[in-house]
Amino acid sequence: MTTHHKTFLAPPFVATMALGALWPSPGWNAKHGFPEFSFIWRDYRISKDALGVLQRLAGRDDDTTTDRLLLLAPHVTGFRLTMTMLMHPQWPLPIWRALQLRNRLIRRGEIKVAYPSDLIVRAIAWRVHDKGIELDIHAQLLQGDDCPWESITTFYYRGRFQPLFSRGPAEGASAMSPVVDPTLAPMARWTIDGGRRLRFAGLTGDYNPLHLLDAYARRTGFAAASAHPQRIVAQCLGHIADADAPAQQLELWLKGPVYFGRDVTLRACRSPHGDDFALWLDGDERPALVGRLSSAI
Repeated sequence: MTTHHKTFLAPPFVATMALGALWPSPGWNAKHGFPEFSFIWRDYRISKDALGVLQRLAGRDDDTTTDRLLLLAPHVTGFRLTMTMLMHPQWPLPIWRALQLRNRLIRRGEIKVAYPSDLIVRAIAWRVHDKGIELDIHAQLLQGDDCPWESITTFYYRGRFQPLFSRGPAEGASAMSPVVDPTLAPMARWTIDGGRRLRFAGLTGDYNPLHLLDAYARRTGFAAASAHPQRIVAQCLGHIADADAPAQQLELWLKGPVYFGRDVTLRACRSPHGDDFALWLDGDERPALVGRLSSAI
């Protein structure tokens, strides 16, 4: 198994990431699995400007909304470190085959804004199924001696890989998402604004043209360019800021693209496990996004 440790003293450079993605991937080897990489971003900070972008997307900057957005902020602004790892030349599968599937974002203490921190990402588990591989990436935010935030992002690589096996415990969001009744009265309705696409791509480090260019997206079989999932989640959190559950954990299930220019409907309900919500593109029977806010860790 390949071991690689890399430290960044500044935000990983997007052009360098792209060069890594163009390098031929070594291919999946069941004996080796995914590399034991640990990538560290020193002096990582959640900037006030980045938090302001999320607040504008949410349409609110009150304390409750900001508290929820702080669960999302490290996932947004630290995502480029995960992207850097998935684009490394020694990574066995190419980035364009990776689909972000689920997120589990956990808050364990006070998350400080504009505070010099360390962000660490590594692959912790994977599961080989008959139609693809699920990969769990663990991220940790270290602020001084504390780890106030961590996340597990589950990616999916379509394809047939052998043999079928698992490595490591599945600690991310459950494979089964909550069910929100589509007949519930809408909590909110809005149109997905397509402005400032490049600005949000700069926050995440994800410059996939599927999120930027309508013409490119249509040529690849999609109806239009689709928003980064984190961008849509910020909007949802603005509408459910009055939910009762403390913002200690946010779980997300990404079901499909949310296209710019489309009307969407948000519905929410209380369950024994927390405040569940789901977002539908108008005209679709299946939600594009499902989430759960809870106090459980």
